[in-house]
Amino acid sequence: MGTWNLKYISYDSSGVNITKPIPFNKLVINDNLAYTIYMDQTNPVENGIINIVTQTNNKLELYFDAQYPSYSSFAGSHVFGFSNVELISLSNDEMILKTINAGYGEYSDKEITYNR
Repeated sequence: MGTWNLKYISYDSSGVNITKPIPFNKLVINDNLAYTIYMDQTNPVENGIINIVTQTNNKLELYFDAQYPSYSSFAGSHVFGFSNVELISLSNDEMILKTINAGYGEYSDKEITYNR
């Protein structure tokens, strides 16, 4: 929960690890699992609900179900695409999410690192 600032996105492109920033750089998660993604820290570009897909003692799989804008809800999240994500790491200062079996291209499997 809370406000998370995007640190970087890392993904494998044909064996070459690429790390880059993106303009969707702020994620706010509320206690009710509603979320908002911002561009340039101030302009909301997406909101929705985080659905818990699988939860065990050592794994948490989530789906960011975009509700606004309406075209997002049909195409998936601006950041996560139309795939589930796994919580890789969480501390007071850092959160790392990884997409699971995402399609090729912009949403191919990647790690998204946030910090406070």
